[in-house]
Amino acid sequence: MSTDVRGEDDLSSEEKVIEMRDLRKVYDDTIVAVDDVDLDVREGEFFTILGPSGSGKSTLLQMISGIETPTSGEIRLGGDVVNDVKPYNRKTSLVFQEYALFPHMTARENVEYGLMLRGVPEDERRQRADEMFELMDLGGKEGRNIQDLSGGERQRVATARSLVIEPDVLLLDEVLGALDEKLAKEMQVELKRIQEEVEKTFVFVTHSQEEAFSMSDRIAVMNQGDVEQVGKPLDIYQDPATEFVADFLQMPNLVEGTVTAVHDDTVTVSSDGTDFRIARSELRTAPSVDDELVFLVPNERLSFGDGQENSFSTVVTDTIFKGPYTEYALELPSGRNLRAHQTTGETLFEEGETVQVGFEPDAVSVFD
Repeated sequence: MSTDVRGEDDLSSEEKVIEMRDLRKVYDDTIVAVDDVDLDVREGEFFTILGPSGSGKSTLLQMISGIETPTSGEIRLGGDVVNDVKPYNRKTSLVFQEYALFPHMTARENVEYGLMLRGVPEDERRQRADEMFELMDLGGKEGRNIQDLSGGERQRVATARSLVIEPDVLLLDEVLGALDEKLAKEMQVELKRIQEEVEKTFVFVTHSQEEAFSMSDRIAVMNQGDVEQVGKPLDIYQDPATEFVADFLQMPNLVEGTVTAVHDDTVTVSSDGTDFRIARSELRTAPSVDDELVFLVPNERLSFGDGQENSFSTVVTDTIFKGPYTEYALELPSGRNLRAHQTTGETLFEEGETVQVGFEPDAVSVFD
């Protein structure tokens, strides 16, 4: 069953370009790839479907495109049900990770191919392709063979070929996965620029948190066919809805404990012999003594030194220098491991060194 999705806004029907209701995809009657998903995508937004391999994100994208047919549920594009509409009759266009460009054609021939199939006259094809080459900053590359282009140039040709047919929605399936790290970062900026210039809806699938956070207006986080959370990047980072989301975003500071006292503004939670005071405002339900709680302290909200309400002693087990900041692996006396980020200074803590760390009561996210 799908989870209770936190973070999704109520959208008016005029804003929705894609609507998915109770969407389900089952293979061989046993393998559930997408499990009763309800999801809306706004017109003109950069929307990312984020999740690990096998989470169902590409299957969801393929059902939007028409490559896959839902087992049950409904997909609407522009208000029209499209479950049985063929891909070429939908106002969507899909860019694959491998780009699927024709190697025997030039860049121009690739870009104009979809227009030619649609019977667009040659003069108009050329004009629309020229506009795409300018948009993609590919001027002078029109006559080159595909094999003579760099990975980033091929990615832009594939995007141009998909955009030149003027879809309402551009679908992008792990399109930066084949690029090296430096080029992928450059293309993140380029894709967002292109999306804003053409004012189209982009639906982007990735397993990379960095790609999702850097480009998206909103993100849907998927896990085993379910959508666990939908929201703006900052909201998801600051307030992950589930333990899975926190773990997938590499937030390791999950603390499990038992409520031992309830005060006016705070709750005392005991975990492995250490008492923590957390703000009642961060809890979604009224707490009671003996309740079990799980809360998250983001890496950057753990601070070094005394003077905080939740201050405790830890031992540095690893120091990871990352340039502008340093990440420390810490161990509590109970054996629990935590991680903390600190702006890199003139000196670093040494492995084996005992340090005081802490956090404020409202620096947590509490899971139900």
